[in-house]
Amino acid sequence: MKKIISLVLVLVMSMLLLIGCQDESAETNQPDANEPVVEDVVVDIFQFKVEIVEQLDALVDDFEKQYPHIDIVMDTVGGGQDYSAALRVRMNSGNQPAIFNVPGPTERDMWREFLEPLNDQDWIQYAAKGTLDNITVDGNIYGVPFGLEGYGIIYNVSMLKDAGIDTSKIDTLSELSEAFSILDEKKDELGIDVVLSYSVGASAWWTAAYHTFNIPFAMQEDPMAFIDSLNDGTGQIYSNDRFEGFFDLLDLFFEYSYEDLITVTYDAQVSNFALGKTAMLHQGNWTIGMIQEISPEIEMAFLPIPLSDNKAWGNDSIPVGVPNFWVVNSQLEPEVKEAAKKFLNFMMNTDRGHRFLVEEAQFIPAFTHVKIQPKDPLAKSIQDYVYAGRILPWVWHGFPAGFNEIDAKQAIQEYYLGKRTRSEVMIFLDEMWQEKK
Repeated sequence: MKKIISLVLVLVMSMLLLIGCQDESAETNQPDANEPVVEDVVVDIFQFKVEIVEQLDALVDDFEKQYPHIDIVMDTVGGGQDYSAALRVRMNSGNQPAIFNVPGPTERDMWREFLEPLNDQDWIQYAAKGTLDNITVDGNIYGVPFGLEGYGIIYNVSMLKDAGIDTSKIDTLSELSEAFSILDEKKDELGIDVVLSYSVGASAWWTAAYHTFNIPFAMQEDPMAFIDSLNDGTGQIYSNDRFEGFFDLLDLFFEYSYEDLITVTYDAQVSNFALGKTAMLHQGNWTIGMIQEISPEIEMAFLPIPLSDNKAWGNDSIPVGVPNFWVVNSQLEPEVKEAAKKFLNFMMNTDRGHRFLVEEAQFIPAFTHVKIQPKDPLAKSIQDYVYAGRILPWVWHGFPAGFNEIDAKQAIQEYYLGKRTRSEVMIFLDEMWQEKK
């Protein structure tokens, strides 16, 4: 009997000892109360570029590997759908995105209370000159540039070389005029119909009414202050020296382009250059696909669009703008906002993000620390201007609604047709601005 009792006691003691060891082990495996616990965070992105969905998904996968506690959920509305309307629905639904897109000042002001200031973000120091202007209010920077687009005078590199023209010296209106004259004299030798492919009407009316018309505004000492002066009645287009230069530029374009600029379509304007029928084209880098489809091996670059010989005006520059911005929703929880900023920094401040921007999404980066070179020649030319600081802003975002597509279009066409003098056109534009402001 004693042996049985002793055996039971041994078994009980062994079990207690085992339980004690298990309890001690369990306590040892508990997380240290002093160590920070990383909570899972969901970041909803609501964006509009359907053509980069696959590339964004791949970037998200790599980001989530590095930050496994952050779950990125992508929602894309674009490709002909109204992103602005869809964003309004989404923001009013109670399921607001953490990151969304804002194209310019109008939408920036519309969503101002939902925009998180990003002034403390590291990428800001690398933003190219002027790329943050349209997303900055009272010193607060509210968005990250998608990328850049630019326009100017696209030229056929080999054709101008054959004509003996040194393009590096063309940074005044006189030098541009001389180059046009040389090309015109050698039209037969070069096999071109006209020097410049340009339009003021048909499906390419916006070439003149938006892009060329932007130049005299962009070359003001302070473009937005000039627009403010038009709005408050203290400034005017009439007799402004930049606008006098604008009409000098138009005269040059009219002289060396087609006989009927009213009827030149966008397709004709771009394809004629691609086919070698003109030496130059007044357009932007968005034409690259059409040009290379027609002439895959053509070598191209941008010339500036000078209005005068005054070196202080920025006559050596081209207009470069940001078509859209990434913004962070200020109304969400702090941890969500911080996670959203991490993702944007991953995109803008890492080698992986830079590969996404340039090689995969085929953006022209808006940041000077991105060292990957774009593949297409027009993107590379724009990047060269950006790195050199030789860029002008896109300022039509600040114009009254309808001013470009109605009044500037009419004014330029009537000047081209000889129905109004330059003075009459400037007076007309001042009157229409006051009506529409």
